Amino acid sequence: MKGFGDTAPGGRLVIGLDLDGVCADYTAGFRPYAAKHLGVGDNDLADPAVYDMVKAWGFADFADFRAAHKAGVEHGMLASLPVIDGAPEALQSLSEAGAHIRVVSHRLFLGGTHRETVAQTAEWLDNNSIPYMSLCFTGLKDSVGADVYIEDAPGNIESLRRQNIPVIVADQLYNRQVPGPRMTDWSQAFDLVSGILPGLGEP
Repeated sequence: MKGFGDTAPGGRLVIGLDLDGVCADYTAGFRPYAAKHLGVGDNDLADPAVYDMVKAWGFADFADFRAAHKAGVEHGMLASLPVIDGAPEALQSLSEAGAHIRVVSHRLFLGGTHRETVAQTAEWLDNNSIPYMSLCFTGLKDSVGADVYIEDAPGNIESLRRQNIPVIVADQLYNRQVPGPRMTDWSQAFDLVSGILPGLGEP
């Protein structure tokens, strides 16, 4: 596995980019499917204050959540998630400055939907002009050898930092207790990343 500080082919520094909650608004895209499944109105489902949809929105259990997620995938949800403001432009600037953007997502957690999930993810990335050089589907974020990660999940952030791997926290209500560096807006991304990766060139 590539170690911290190594580079991608051509000497490019690697950014491990999470999708949901970082550049794709999964909460907004999933909300109508969750509301229909739970028999409530969209407005009854507030933005999660904990990183656990089962607890946040009152699913019976994880299997109940998966059923609602599967319905969303079957209707093309992952290809139509709202993009978080500023993400495409900021990521283009980072890519042009020499960063190798490696998308790292744990979306393959539901058997029987892998083909649709992969296809919809690639479609979403292309349709929203998100630059990337590699696409990894894994919950083991540390296995892809990035130099810095942009991540929202508290557990993933903690796991990476235990290994002294730099992480920029993508601000969400459910991760406010996690120490920074914190990105509250994508306009901050270039300065935050270049502060960690001094070898990154200017845009």
